[in-house]
Amino acid sequence: MKLPFHQKYISIPFLILIFFGVLMFFIGTFNHYLFKTVTYDYGNYNFAFWDYSHFRISQIPTFRGTFLQDHFSFTLMYFIPVYWLLNWLTQTYTLIIIQQTLILVAAWYTYKLIKLKSDNLWLGAGVIVYYFMLLGRFTSFSADVNLAIISSCFIPIFIYYFKVKKYLISLIILILSLFSRENIPIWFIFIFIVLIIDHRKDKKVVLFSVIGIIISIVYFVLLFKVFIPTIETPGVKYALFNYAALGATPGEAILYIIQNPIEAFKLFFVNHLNNPKFDGIKAEFYWVYLISGGFILFRRPQYLIWFIPIVAQKVLNDSPTRWSIATYYSIEVVTLLPLSVFLTLSSIKSKKIIKWLVIFISIASLAMTIHKLDRVNNKAPWLLNTSKVKVYGKSFYRTPFNVKKVNSLLKLIPTDVKVSASNMLLPHLAQREKIYFFPRVRDAEYIVFSVHDNHYLFSQMYNERERNKYFSDPKWEIIGSEFPVFLFKRNNFSATNTLSNKYHWSAADTLVCGYEKLNSDEEHALLSKKEKSETIKYRSDELSLSGNFSIKITSENKYSTKIFLRDINPGDYIQVSVWYYTNKNAKGYIVADCGKRFHFYTKEIEDINSKGWKKLVLSFWLPQKPYFNGCSFYLGNHGAEPIYFDDLQVIKKTMIKN
Repeated sequence: MKLPFHQKYISIPFLILIFFGVLMFFIGTFNHYLFKTVTYDYGNYNFAFWDYSHFRISQIPTFRGTFLQDHFSFTLMYFIPVYWLLNWLTQTYTLIIIQQTLILVAAWYTYKLIKLKSDNLWLGAGVIVYYFMLLGRFTSFSADVNLAIISSCFIPIFIYYFKVKKYLISLIILILSLFSRENIPIWFIFIFIVLIIDHRKDKKVVLFSVIGIIISIVYFVLLFKVFIPTIETPGVKYALFNYAALGATPGEAILYIIQNPIEAFKLFFVNHLNNPKFDGIKAEFYWVYLISGGFILFRRPQYLIWFIPIVAQKVLNDSPTRWSIATYYSIEVVTLLPLSVFLTLSSIKSKKIIKWLVIFISIASLAMTIHKLDRVNNKAPWLLNTSKVKVYGKSFYRTPFNVKKVNSLLKLIPTDVKVSASNMLLPHLAQREKIYFFPRVRDAEYIVFSVHDNHYLFSQMYNERERNKYFSDPKWEIIGSEFPVFLFKRNNFSATNTLSNKYHWSAADTLVCGYEKLNSDEEHALLSKKEKSETIKYRSDELSLSGNFSIKITSENKYSTKIFLRDINPGDYIQVSVWYYTNKNAKGYIVADCGKRFHFYTKEIEDINSKGWKKLVLSFWLPQKPYFNGCSFYLGNHGAEPIYFDDLQVIKKTMIKN
């Protein structure tokens, strides 16, 4: 039996929403399952969610203050009932489920808003497709869970209830929105301006919009003058207002914009950091969303107004990361753009033109998303984590280790003990009274880290030194491992080194090179086992630490020849050391390349001898398959003056379980 038209109209948007809902839930939960979620943000969020649900406000793992001091937001508190309802089952996945549910709800209310304007099937179904096709919808998965993503979901809901004149509900949503994030009050001022323009003939709507503007302004002033200063602790200031080009405070920024409107306008488009590395990042953002349907808004320019504050907070910030399209910093734009574009399309009388425009912008947004999810097409490729956002790429499905075995290892940690955990492990353990971000240990009873999982604030070698402390500390016992993850328990009853009972290092295999010996054709210096070390063109007799020769790396030839390590296996521990000398301020460094995603680097000086020679040491663990694909390293020169390298040493050893 053929369905009536109106039933088809309802079923198609539902089916589209279900399809994209499954996709969104899959991406979010799968990233967490594969240990790709990170301490900042998701570890902090999970800890704060547990903390609030137990009616506590404690210091978060990555910050000297509380979650409220990092973001003045009560959003996570809204979902305390969900914690007690679901968390026994969903555990550290709960916030992902909440966020993805809100995204679907926002998409549905966007559809409902379009349906208020038109019963056109292409508009109704198209707006949901378009909502989920935009690039920022996928790049936002780089942040796991974020207040910006959650708070932006309130906006379509508020606009819907305001437009259908259910003012009490819209007031509740407004209050929840204002309390959800610091930027929301400014955003609402511009939203109400658009609503006034859209309903300028309705005095009641205009009146309520003016009241909404007043509420938003008053709350914004109270927020920065009263609420945020009240919760600040000595030495921990609010750090999210980073707009040096405008001023030191929100008040100074507003005054600068009023007094210098032309200069402020220019800042929307130019790289105001004067670093050419960041040229074109702002322009890329505009082009991506103009091509992805934004050009439609020039038909109804009033809808450009409510983008002003969210674009301003993005491109006027001091951090180029926020300007880019590669992370979650476009999420407010992609939440409101579908509504804006399709409200504009609904004003077109020709159904045929609507149909073809819907098809065009859907294809354009999909094409742009696929194009820009490839790093080579991105102005800031270093920010794009394709392994988390490119769901159709192979890297999305690769795991850093055996997930099932590591989960079994984590189950050895009781739920009521204090834990120190590394970056990608902490989010899975954060729902407890005390959790620390390794290498911060304090009074932790358990330590768990992956040897490939660095604390992002510290260098490779700092992290490596901190990890190595616990392999040799008699107060800590390794109670389990699944390479590259090791689990330690504090040993309070024995002063013996329990490491020797379960694990030991193999005998070290050492290679050295003083650049004295050459191979038979005299084109390469040799390591002690006759492996090629360096091409002869770099060898110099001008200066040496020992013997007669060193290698000379200049500003014209900044890198040494790559040295490929032989007789190595996945999981081996490698230590490369070398001494260098320079008359000026040039800095030497070591880089190792050990497979996709495994690049190690150091320029830290470990030692300086009496003659002014400086020692570099780079230590790292080789990855396991499928990531392991051999390993090589090279030496480099940061600077204009020559650097002389000598006495290269490579040590290889393996940790063996007894």
